[in-house]
Parts: sequence; structure tokens; C-alpha cells
Amino acid sequence: MKTIIFVSSHTNFSGLRLGAALGTFLTVQGQEVVLAGAKKDLPAYLELPTLSLTATATVKTITAALKKAGAQKVISLAYLPACEAAAALNIPFVYIEPENFKEAKAVKNKKALLAKALHVYLLGTATTPLNKKMYGPNAVRIPNPAIWVEHYNYNKPACFKKANNLLAAGPLTKNSGFDVLLKSWARLAPAHTTWHLTIVGDGTQKAALKKFITAHKLGPSTEIVSADTDLYSLMRNADIYVSAARSEALLDELLDAMASKLPVVATDVAGITDLVANGISGLVVNPGEEEPLTIALDELMVNWGKRVGMALEASKHKERFCFETFAQTVLQ
Repeated sequence: MKTIIFVSSHTNFSGLRLGAALGTFLTVQGQEVVLAGAKKDLPAYLELPTLSLTATATVKTITAALKKAGAQKVISLAYLPACEAAAALNIPFVYIEPENFKEAKAVKNKKALLAKALHVYLLGTATTPLNKKMYGPNAVRIPNPAIWVEHYNYNKPACFKKANNLLAAGPLTKNSGFDVLLKSWARLAPAHTTWHLTIVGDGTQKAALKKFITAHKLGPSTEIVSADTDLYSLMRNADIYVSAARSEALLDELLDAMASKLPVVATDVAGITDLVANGISGLVVNPGEEEPLTIALDELMVNWGKRVGMALEASKHKERFCFETFAQTVLQ
């Protein structure tokens, strides 16, 4: 069985996150898997075979690519053109997207298209009845699974702990609050010389953030790396994950960080309190405010015992949002 998994990136959802994990799972199950998507959505660190398309690939182009690749099944993560191409070739397809997801461009035939799917999975935890009129008769709601990695730091010998690591990720825009995070870090870094801050992302604010780092002499303790860096390799050795968003956070990455035994400091924006129990699995502070963020970070940085306790609580998301359950559901 040759399965093509299409991934795409949107403002608040990246198909790569689930696509790569699902592809690895299916490979272990004996399927031949290829990840497909725009070149910008397929970073170099991927270990699975890839099929690169242009960002503006038409349904006709995708149909030809599927035919040439010998696809026998298609799984599409929030990428409807792949479903259209699969339907044109009579290839069975599965569609997955966050519940109430909004495309950048409205798709007129979405309802009719999804009615042809083997299954439609909506990532969500709402308790209200699923809107079958919107998503079709084959739609099923399933919790957004946590992609977790084995965490290293807490089992490391003390001599290996040369530095402790803060990690943050997201688009480098004003909404992500990295300017506030850097202001807090400028106050904390001189007193915490063994700590290091890594920000993962790209965007319009990158130059301004780098200018702030230089002006406040934060270079030795601070790094901004590209969005196509393997975030999960960084999570393995992080000690605290920070979400400083002003209005809308990247909840997928936050969920994964917590499942990977990371205590978090997060701003109180939509969806955060569903994941973070304040004072138990992390600390929740007001968005856009430097002082509360500084105090919360300092509290966790100086208290190793509190970090470990919160990490253990945060890691329960691994079972609450079980990836294996999700993957088995898609497989069956």
C-alpha cells in the first residue's frame, strides 16, 4: 500500500506536525509512505521520502503527480486540492483538519468533496454534536493528538548540564509576543548566566528582534533559528517552554511541549487554560505584559523542583491526547 500524505501550512495549523508522525507510524506498519506538499512545508530534516510541489500547484498538477507516484491512498491534512485530485483518480482518501478550520480561500465544493472521503476527522474536544451538514456524513471528531519526544535533561548527570534552555516557537510577528519575551529575557539573562533562550520562527519582526538582541548584548545567551528547524530535537533538551502570544497561541506546539515533559509559561489567550493548569502543569500570565512574564520565568528558572513537578503533570497530556489512538483510528 503506497500512501501519500499531503501536508500544508496555515496561519494557525501545520499539517507537517501530524503528517510526519503519522507517516513514521504507517511506515512501521509496513506501508510505503511519501510526504507531499509545497517545498517550503517539507524541511530538510525529514527522514521520510518526500514529493515536492510548487506552492501554487493546481489540481491538474497534483493529479498527475499522484498518478506518476502510483498512489493507492491519500491522507490530506487541511489540503483540499489533494482530495480533489484523489477523487478524480478514484483513489481512496482521508481528510483531517481542526474543527471550525477556516481556509485562507473559501472552497465552494468542500461539502460535496468531503462526502466522497473514506473518513473525515475533525481535531477537537467539543462536547456539542458534530455539524454533519458542514462536514458530511463521514465526519468524526477526534482529540488533537500530542506529538511527544523523550526528554533528556532530567536524567542527565549534573556535569552535562552546562546550560539550561528556554524554548519558544511561532511566527515572528507582533502577535507572538516575542518582543515582550525578549524584554523579560534582557532582565533575566544577567542573573541566569547558565541559561539560554532559543526562538524558532520566521517572519516580519525578525530584523527588529535581532536588533534588540544586539542592542542589549544578548547574543551569547539568545538565538533565533529558522522555522524549518526540527522543533522536536530542541524540545528534547529544553527545560521550559514559553508561549508569549498576545491574542492567539500555537496550541499544537504547546501541547507537544507539555507531552514531552516540559513545564510551560503561557499567556492567558484562547485555548490556553484548556491545556495549562495554572500552578500545576505550568504558569499562566497576562498577555502583552513584561512584568508578569518576567516573574513567572524567574520562578521556574530558580526552582528545579517546581519545574520537575510541573513537567510530570504536563506529561499527562501524552495519555490524554494519545497519538497512538489517533494513528490506529486513521489506519483502520
